[in-house]
Amino acid sequence: MGEKRVHMLSVDVEDAVNQAMRNFFHSEMEPTIRVYDNTMRLLDLFAEYRSRATFFILGEVAKKYPELIKNIAGQGHELGIHGYSHTRYTSLSREALREEIRMSKSLVEEISGQAVVGHRAPEFSIGRDNAWVLEILKDEGIEYDSSIFPVGLGRYGWPGFINEIGWFPLNDGRKIIEVPLTTCRMLGKQVPVGGGGYLRMFPFALTNHAFKKIQDQRPVNVYLHPYEIDPPPFQDFYMEAISKSSLKSRLKLKTYWLNRYTVMPKLLKLLKTYSFDTLQNVIRANMDGFVQDDVQ
Repeated sequence: MGEKRVHMLSVDVEDAVNQAMRNFFHSEMEPTIRVYDNTMRLLDLFAEYRSRATFFILGEVAKKYPELIKNIAGQGHELGIHGYSHTRYTSLSREALREEIRMSKSLVEEISGQAVVGHRAPEFSIGRDNAWVLEILKDEGIEYDSSIFPVGLGRYGWPGFINEIGWFPLNDGRKIIEVPLTTCRMLGKQVPVGGGGYLRMFPFALTNHAFKKIQDQRPVNVYLHPYEIDPPPFQDFYMEAISKSSLKSRLKLKTYWLNRYTVMPKLLKLLKTYSFDTLQNVIRANMDGFVQDDVQ
């Protein structure tokens, strides 16, 4: 390979505590200060290594912490959107989904003064059965999406989808850019690598092996959440709610905590070893190599 490959780096800015209280304990609450503090830690780290990233912002986080959005934009990072309430798109009607996109986009743009052209669905909830979501994104001024895992993973994924950045043809003849999440073929299977729980659970040697294997063909799409650098204990009210919950809920929630202490060291190694930029900049730099045909 000639010139050093620049990879994509993104952060899905959401708060695990308010989501867990909502989803597991049916208690509505605003995002907590942990999402602010942990995102600021990531901003400091990226500044140290002169890396730029795309921050996909949840609308409810922007509403609660507008100064956080201003900080991200002020440090030269890209702002995208991640829905408003982190509701899976498979649970929303077309009208409700459009409102989620419209509210979050207008809010982030108003706070930051920065145009929003990128999007990632909560829990990667765009697949073959609800590809119409991409039409709504295009309607609302979104130029690219990064929500699709090209592999079947139970709760999400689109088996057979391409691995490269490409143009996705919409039913009305328009196209939108899709930036799939990264998978790597290992032991005869396509395996997700380089982001979220996969970055957290896999040893760094495996992630690094995947980087070296992939980067001659395409950029790696690395993502994480602020809460993944935040091991327990958490706020007293949250720990108390967990202690009173069912065994099944306790076990499920605690799986999200596993290996969080390893994420920051792994991220440091990646930042030291590889070059990263925003999704928007990497897309622009790779325009000539886009897949132009049907990417489904």
